[in-house]
Amino acid sequence: MTSRLVLRRCGFLPTVGVGLALVSLGCDGTGPDAPVVEPVPPVPAAAAEGAPGPGLGQVTGNARAATGVVLSIVLLEPHTEVNVPVPERAATMDQLGRQFVPGFILVRAGQTVNFRNSEDDLHTVHVKDSAGESLFNVATMYGSTYEYTFELGDEYTVVCNTHTEMFADIMVVDTPYAVIAGRDGSFAIPNVVPGAYTATMIHGEERSEREVEVVSGDNAIDLVSN
Repeated sequence: MTSRLVLRRCGFLPTVGVGLALVSLGCDGTGPDAPVVEPVPPVPAAAAEGAPGPGLGQVTGNARAATGVVLSIVLLEPHTEVNVPVPERAATMDQLGRQFVPGFILVRAGQTVNFRNSEDDLHTVHVKDSAGESLFNVATMYGSTYEYTFELGDEYTVVCNTHTEMFADIMVVDTPYAVIAGRDGSFAIPNVVPGAYTATMIHGEERSEREVEVVSGDNAIDLVSN
């Protein structure tokens, strides 16, 4: 699919789940009505996970560096099925200060997202797929939560019908190996099952692919040079 995401927040808050490096894009909380969110500095990609597990590979490399607030997304899509469980832990998207926090999350197909409202303001969570079809539209009161499991890989928009300035994006991928690169373009994907993969870099509207063979131990790839 051709990416239409523009990553519209100021920084990113990385969290790691089983089988997928989950990356949540957040904001630094500036603005008169914005919540105070402490920025988290990026972990250097090469040190993000340490040595890979026995018999597994770690893929490190370079993607396109950030352009403004647009960061590169890197996917490793296996040519044959790999047995990597879907993370049991739900990702979370909150509503706070009339913002969706974080404004972008990357999850795996089959994973659950928990939507919650942490402020005394009535909101909605309205999610549409890339074709504009509505998946659900629910009202969220203070302290309420709503969980939804995204079964299909796609790019989803999230809006609040009550406050039109509130928006977010969710990217759902089929592969268990997906990360957002650092601002310098560096990335690390740990514990990759050895085999043939298509490495995909998404940077705003730009998308490029190349074939790679992952072996046990360290693997370095460059997704920028031809």
